Amino acid sequence: MSAGEAQPLTFEDLPVRDDRDAAWRLIRERGGIVQLEPDVALTDHTLVEAAFRNPAVFSSRQAFDSLGSPLPLVPIAFDPPEHARYRHILQPFFSPRSIRPLEPELRRQLAELIAPLPARGACDFVADVASVFPVQAFLTFFGLPLDMRDQFVAWKDAILALSDPSGAISTDEADLRHAGELFTYLSELVAARRGVPGPDVLSELLCLDGDDALTDAEVIGLCFLFVLAGLDTVTDALGFGMERLARNPDRRQEIVDDPGLVPAAVEELLRLDPPAPFVPRITTAQTELGGRTLPAGTRVTAYIAACNRDEARYPDPYGVDFHRGDNPHASFGVGVHRCLGSHLARLEMRLVYEEWHRLIPHYDIAPGFAPTVKFPRGTVGLEALPLVLTPGASR
Repeated sequence: MSAGEAQPLTFEDLPVRDDRDAAWRLIRERGGIVQLEPDVALTDHTLVEAAFRNPAVFSSRQAFDSLGSPLPLVPIAFDPPEHARYRHILQPFFSPRSIRPLEPELRRQLAELIAPLPARGACDFVADVASVFPVQAFLTFFGLPLDMRDQFVAWKDAILALSDPSGAISTDEADLRHAGELFTYLSELVAARRGVPGPDVLSELLCLDGDDALTDAEVIGLCFLFVLAGLDTVTDALGFGMERLARNPDRRQEIVDDPGLVPAAVEELLRLDPPAPFVPRITTAQTELGGRTLPAGTRVTAYIAACNRDEARYPDPYGVDFHRGDNPHASFGVGVHRCLGSHLARLEMRLVYEEWHRLIPHYDIAPGFAPTVKFPRGTVGLEALPLVLTPGASR
């Protein structure tokens, strides 16, 4: 290292557990492309776009190969042209038009979760709402029984414990056993649903034919990825969002007074706290990026929470502002691998903020509680969020 060159950062240098804003500020101050062992980290919006819109050089498939999954993680673990086929097949099932009919049933389920809480006067928002509702939404979307909820929570937690942001894989026997249980359950489910018509997305996928037909392994891989990437991410986004609202009562009052602001609030809270803030790629050839030469095989990770604080795009990037207008954050990804489940995630978050503030407009973080973030881990969220629920008239 030459004189005057900054000492490379490590994951342990980032105070994510105690002050995530400080963590993203620390890495943003190092510049747009930063050595953060063992990766090269991108914190600049323009650089992330340049890399992620070039999947031939910045490979998602190679990054996810490190997980050693025996299943094809459809579609994220594929690069074009294979990836284009999967997106073509799957996009209609995850479009706003397909997601919208779920709203009445999901709103009903959510109201059932929230309605008993005011009488208690307190709750742990993460345990009572944020950890529960996204799993129920997944089960509803895939046509699975709601009484599987707690089992899916256990499976999901075990799978997420198997890796960290650096790509290191755990060999914990209990977690591996849970992952095997989920694989067995999904294998049996896919076999039973194959060719049987039904109104849910899983049944529809298993009735496709011709060039669009997916193999059992591909459908199981899609389900596995949804559990891996689609459940805890919404849980974590909701926990972070409610913490921000509790700490910013003026912003909270804005959405209590005007529920029409909730969609903008969803985008702003996602900008500040993307629940999957580390998105990896592997270079397939030597390339230049941000004035730096990256050899083939370099692990390049987009630090989404940092690039969402790019001052060139977001005035007052650490502030909470529901009136930004266009809010082109990168929390659902950039380029061909933009999150397939983003419309469902947005629906879930909108419903939670609408129903919660309709039923519980007044709340505060429990006195003396200092939220702690789960880290290091591929998804980042609060361990708990105890709230004191203050009596007040609902809208």
